[in-house]
Amino acid sequence: MQFLKTTIISSLAIAASSVFAQPLPDIGGVKIGALLATQKPLMEKVNADYKFSEIKTREGKVVGIQGIAENKNNNVNDHMIALQDDSGKIWFLGRAQKYPEGDYIPKATFLSALKQKYGAPSEITPDEQSLLWAYDRNYALMPHKASIGMCPFGAGGNVTTPRTDLSRLKGDGINLAVPGGFESKCGIQLNVKLNRHHASDMIVGSAIQIVDHKVRYDVLEKKNNEEEAARKKALDAMKDNKPKL
Repeated sequence: MQFLKTTIISSLAIAASSVFAQPLPDIGGVKIGALLATQKPLMEKVNADYKFSEIKTREGKVVGIQGIAENKNNNVNDHMIALQDDSGKIWFLGRAQKYPEGDYIPKATFLSALKQKYGAPSEITPDEQSLLWAYDRNYALMPHKASIGMCPFGAGGNVTTPRTDLSRLKGDGINLAVPGGFESKCGIQLNVKLNRHHASDMIVGSAIQIVDHKVRYDVLEKKNNEEEAARKKALDAMKDNKPKL
């Protein structure tokens, strides 16, 4: 009996560790949660035509980098973004692409490649052009029923927490939404939007975003709690103040 109990506990421990050790999603090998400094060389490999620039807040703080590639008409056809937190780790990855005529991709082929890379999506629209992979706060990919209400369907989705410094970054004809807030139950949100040709079942463009809600939510929650505690302390310090009449 003791042996059986030990075996069961060991099996549960292995199962738990496999959930926690589940690989996090990436875009072109660029990893969410990794140090941005270590991922820049990988971003350069995604598209050799990228021209890189820093992404800054209005105050001049560097919060990430972006790579932009243009076609022969000087229009943006590939835009990749990585945003970092104060520790230098990537909490947001995004890539939007337009495919030139002759390089369109059959929708079935695109969907098969997505499922092979990321697994079965947690949610998918009836037209199969918008997909969501929802990870819980242990970074385990959730099936459809378990994922309902866990993560927003889009990067700018049903957010409920304070807005970030950035809301939307624009290329020429390409929009990459950066989330305005973060959900308490969501670990990682990965969403894909496919743009289909108007007269065929070919994909002419795509956008992929990966957002680490857990990291950002916890940081903002701690900051909000500290600010609220400081405000309460300041108010308490004034409670014995009396007017000088």
